[in-house]
Amino acid sequence: MKYFGQTIAAGILLSLTSLAALARPLSCRSYESTFVATETRSYWVNICGGDRPAYYMARHKQDPRLAIRLPLRDWSPQGYYFEAVNGEYTYLLTKTPRGIFLTVSRGTHELLREPVLEPW
Repeated sequence: MKYFGQTIAAGILLSLTSLAALARPLSCRSYESTFVATETRSYWVNICGGDRPAYYMARHKQDPRLAIRLPLRDWSPQGYYFEAVNGEYTYLLTKTPRGIFLTVSRGTHELLREPVLEPW
């Protein structure tokens, strides 16, 4: 029985360690360039690619299982906006006169708008 308890404890520790590893800020793949690495109150966000931006990545800070990597649909060469689409959902990282924001929309309904904490 002691062995069983140690196994469960080791499994819980391994699970917590794995979640802690996922809860760290994102990074682009080793062969990719990082165009943006920033965060909001709830998310870490990266824009990755090769010679040009190609992917939007985001991971929730409190629940690292909530992560996404999508090809960019559009972006500005000046770095003012990056747009990715996943079905009905649109993810925008934009610089505006009022600040820099991460916005997630479903159709015309805005689901999330958070200011970026670390400008790029």
